[in-house]
Amino acid sequence: MRDSRKKLFTVAEILSITGGKSLGFPHLGSSVTSVEIDSRKVCEGALFIALHGRKTDGHNYLRDAAASGAAVLIVDKACCDDYAELVRKNQTISIIGVENTLTALQILGSVWVDRNKSLTKIAVTGSSGKTTTKEMLSSILSGLGKTVKNPGNFNSDIGLPLSVFQISDEHEFGVFEMGISQFGEMDTMLGVYEPEYSVMTNIGNAHIGTLGSLEAIAREKSKIFHQGVTHGYVHEKNIWKSYMRDLRGVEFCEFGRKGTKGFLGAEYMGLQGWRIQYEDRTFVLKHVGVHNLLDALAAITVARDLGAEPKHIAEGLESLEPLSGRSCVINGKITIIEDSYNSNLDSASRIIDYVKTLHWEGRKTVVLGSMKELGSAAGKSHEAIGRKVKSLAPSAAFLFGTEMESAYNLLKKENYTNKLIYTDCYEELESEVTTYTHDGDLLLLKGSRSMEMERLLTPLTLVS
Repeated sequence: MRDSRKKLFTVAEILSITGGKSLGFPHLGSSVTSVEIDSRKVCEGALFIALHGRKTDGHNYLRDAAASGAAVLIVDKACCDDYAELVRKNQTISIIGVENTLTALQILGSVWVDRNKSLTKIAVTGSSGKTTTKEMLSSILSGLGKTVKNPGNFNSDIGLPLSVFQISDEHEFGVFEMGISQFGEMDTMLGVYEPEYSVMTNIGNAHIGTLGSLEAIAREKSKIFHQGVTHGYVHEKNIWKSYMRDLRGVEFCEFGRKGTKGFLGAEYMGLQGWRIQYEDRTFVLKHVGVHNLLDALAAITVARDLGAEPKHIAEGLESLEPLSGRSCVINGKITIIEDSYNSNLDSASRIIDYVKTLHWEGRKTVVLGSMKELGSAAGKSHEAIGRKVKSLAPSAAFLFGTEMESAYNLLKKENYTNKLIYTDCYEELESEVTTYTHDGDLLLLKGSRSMEMERLLTPLTLVS
């Protein structure tokens, strides 16, 4: 990630901070102006950190990074002999070997955050709604002062440390989301960025396959309410709030229809979102569904505590467009609710319930991809989605992915009579959906990230 306005670290500082070893001819006084892990994003003066990934290895792209102008390469010290030729041929580049390249990235991120002591640090976690809440809060706070945030969903133990290099001494507020799927990840991220204001959107069964239980999810995510936090925020109906309060010793500020001070009500406007009354302001939130209203109430509550006036809140939320893939309404001959960024039982249930409330003259269709990372809960969770589909009773339901067969089997067992298609083949799914769909339909597109449900958007725009 680049910060073109200032130098980040000198080579000497990088060596000292990471405890690394020079593998060549270090230019100790030279500085880096950006940090990258993708060689395609490297530009002149960058620090390129070679990470070992599941699908690829950054060490395979060291020469590409060097050719693009990288000033410093951080590599795995255990493999330093493999870089001997690179060291000899690139004496203008400093090459540093470390024990663990990911740890080096995280340590450098932590040091950079610590150097920007005037920043008010805010963090958001939860099973769903993290990115939307972050975007809403950032939009409001931008009216108070210069605000920095993770780009997109850079919220992992890699994405967070990359994101913090955007911070500069001009920023007053930092809003960063923290997403976890494994034990210990929150501890790692708090080592990089330790917020004063911590927000939890909710506790649901996302990543229950790796964390094992809702209690474990609550325990791991609640680490965001660390000892140094000054304000902790949870939803007023979060059933885990007493458990987390006792575990973390934090008295929570609550948000919600009752807990958010100044909130006087919201009028449901269907596909147009919500008309919100806050203090003396009335404004439209273009984000559909109750889940997005709750995200807005979380953002309002935190922003109010940080000094936001009603005008900042109204302007910040009204100006914000829904993010692609997150309950985004795409108008056309076919109206699509694209909620394809990710899926779990809670988020899928909410969006199906929302579609049920919509008055629609034409047909309602749902296209649902598998919900991943549910482990042993996958079967029952997909059966629950089958029951949601039965309750909605759309004109047609298309179920895609191995796990969705559980929903299909339940519906067949319960003698569901509307059009019902199950497939594990994308090409078949596309053919079935585009053949069935016609002008005037309302179509919900939902699935986990790995299902890539957004692939249907282009062929659907060609349907007439």
